[in-house]
Amino acid sequence: MSTRGTQRSAGPSYQSVIAADLTPPPVSLRVEQFDWPGDTRVDPQRYTSREFAALEATHLWPKVWQMACRLEQIPEVGSFITYEVADVGLIVVRTAADTIKAFHNSCLHRGTTLAEGEGRVGQFRCPFHAWTWNLDGTFRMMAAEWDFGHVDVATMALPEAAVAQWGGFVFVNPDPQAEPFEQYSAPLGEHFVDHPLDDRYLFAHAGRIIEANWKATLEAFLETYHVAATHPHTVRFANDTESQTDTLGPNLTRMLEATGVPIGSLIGKISEREIAEKAQRVLPREFRRAVPENVQARHFLADRLRDGLGSMWGVDLSALSEAELLDTDQYHLFPNFFPWLGVYLPIAYRFRPWGEDPHRSLMEIMVLHPKPTDGRPYETAAFQLLQADQSWCQARGLEQLGMVFDQDTDNLVRVQRGLRFGRQSEVTLGDYLEIRIRHYHRRLDQQLGLH
Repeated sequence: MSTRGTQRSAGPSYQSVIAADLTPPPVSLRVEQFDWPGDTRVDPQRYTSREFAALEATHLWPKVWQMACRLEQIPEVGSFITYEVADVGLIVVRTAADTIKAFHNSCLHRGTTLAEGEGRVGQFRCPFHAWTWNLDGTFRMMAAEWDFGHVDVATMALPEAAVAQWGGFVFVNPDPQAEPFEQYSAPLGEHFVDHPLDDRYLFAHAGRIIEANWKATLEAFLETYHVAATHPHTVRFANDTESQTDTLGPNLTRMLEATGVPIGSLIGKISEREIAEKAQRVLPREFRRAVPENVQARHFLADRLRDGLGSMWGVDLSALSEAELLDTDQYHLFPNFFPWLGVYLPIAYRFRPWGEDPHRSLMEIMVLHPKPTDGRPYETAAFQLLQADQSWCQARGLEQLGMVFDQDTDNLVRVQRGLRFGRQSEVTLGDYLEIRIRHYHRRLDQQLGLH
């Protein structure tokens, strides 16, 4: 049995940090599961080759479950949103109060797309020749029907993709032989059973075109190894190389990083008071407090977030543990969806290729605030698309968080250029800190028939 990936940093483990908390963390965060995926070889051409992108267009996107939208983005009967990636184009529509369907976005006459963007309709009518379908996908009418006597309209229903709902999200899979979403995503549902994302709403939703391959962009969020170099302002309160990485299932991995604990090289060199002072700056000034001399940083910060976020959001956070309030508890569902479990960063990511260019991608951030329980109103945010030269800070709702995401994504232009310039036959990966990247590429190999 291989011992690779078993080495760990000398600093405190994530499990030892949460074991010292005042409020016990949920069972899901006490799970530690490591599976060595093998010495996965990652050729740089995976990120630069049009041939590899074409392989993904054929064997990946038409064959896997992927997040299409939030339920609140299609709130009423007739509400729809289009979802596109590579050669997959779907109309996701609410056909009844409790029914969501996904239709391939192509007229069965001569292929014109039936819908663009999002909106609300009573039917799908082709703008070219007026062929029309009902909301449930059944054929409704065609012009000059006398000229199509050879067409059996009973067989002209719009082709469907599989649809599943989880956590307030709608997932789609174009594969007619798709395995059930619950099986594909396991144990995602089990881990979130006490943290239902159905109880959140879309506070902010932004996408940015990134001048890098979608996989290179995605991988920046599969590890914490970059924290000290990329996010130097966080080193006094966010742990990095002591984070926990879990391979939970064939399609699911996780990363757990403690907040209120400095990076490994600073442990024992800065005081708990300094840690708390730095970390509470994520809150608006009115919710910050003077930090006492003899303080335990995680306990102090948890109290501040319980009060501050609870007041801002109109919810009661008093029962949550330090881990749920403070820590990075980020999951990745293959191939491109990242839900977060806790409330400190209540976000989700999605990554897609941008057109057919392997050097460009679309990264999306969804900020999911808890639905207020004090009766205050809330509304679903509209999507905002940022161009490659814009800052995440320009997106509504990301004014504060945007700086951190800029630090992440500004690296990626250099990553993509370096992958094109390099002459190495494979990228070099760590055995534990970057094991999620190893796991990801092993799964991608399987999906593409390369393993």
